[in-house]
Amino acid sequence: MLNPIREMFKNISKERSFFFSSLISLIVVFALIDMFIFTVFNINEFRSKMENSNQIIVYTKTMTEEEINTFQGKLLKTQGVQTLKYESKEIALQKLEKELNVDLSNEENPLSDSFYVYVSKDANITKMKDTLLAYPEVEELDMRTKEIEKTNKFSKNLDTVLLFGSVGLLVFGLVLIYNLTSFGIKARRRDIIELRDSGVSKVFIKFTYFLEGVLLIGLSSGLGFLIFSKLHSFIIQGISILNTNIITKSTTSELISIFLMSFTLGVIITFFVNFVAMNGYYRSKKDKSNVNVQKEEIINSEKEIENQENQENQ
Repeated sequence: MLNPIREMFKNISKERSFFFSSLISLIVVFALIDMFIFTVFNINEFRSKMENSNQIIVYTKTMTEEEINTFQGKLLKTQGVQTLKYESKEIALQKLEKELNVDLSNEENPLSDSFYVYVSKDANITKMKDTLLAYPEVEELDMRTKEIEKTNKFSKNLDTVLLFGSVGLLVFGLVLIYNLTSFGIKARRRDIIELRDSGVSKVFIKFTYFLEGVLLIGLSSGLGFLIFSKLHSFIIQGISILNTNIITKSTTSELISIFLMSFTLGVIITFFVNFVAMNGYYRSKKDKSNVNVQKEEIINSEKEIENQENQENQ
């Protein structure tokens, strides 16, 4: 009885050079994928910090608790507002006392109640400013229009770069794995034909080559992750020397997520490409066999007609 795992190792032993050359190519690809995912994590964290600095402080008149809740609902409905946080003038005074290291409890509180409004990246800052100033509850705004607009523009550009980078890397990995799988199937067409002609099902043959692909992906993604881990440690050490937090060290859970994401992506691509390539191969073989059968039928029918004519002439 045929065993898919035994057949898989048998195929690998026959094409050792192809297997190891594919392994080396995919190690490089997975190391690049891991670095890209790590970069995306850091870019998102960096962008989140930038967007959190995109805030407008809205100073309001003294209001009751009910009026504060009503105005908060009005602010949340304002176009361009992502989130907001309320801060009473009492809390603001406590922060000021702590910052200046003084006691102002005996003094009259000169501060106002305020809302920290965090701006979305697609906000029209000028229009938003006019809308907020038109509210009767608002006394004053503290905002940096140009800085917010620059940050929003930078955030949109980052989205574009990440989109094209993700698509480019996905296409690169897809093309490479497809070419390797297709080449492997073509290189072993004799074995495939022998198995097919001996009555082995198409599902069994597909599953055998899929297992080989998973083994290849598992080894290459694991070794690629080890290379990425070394590069990750080297980068973090270099950044720590520069005394900057533009790139942060990944946690264990993030590193595991990076490995699982790249491995899962590789398995999905392998599954899809393997089955599509095998179907195309079988379809082409079937079409060719049908053509040959049709040719044989035509030749046979012509021979029969010729024999009948000869018999009639005799």
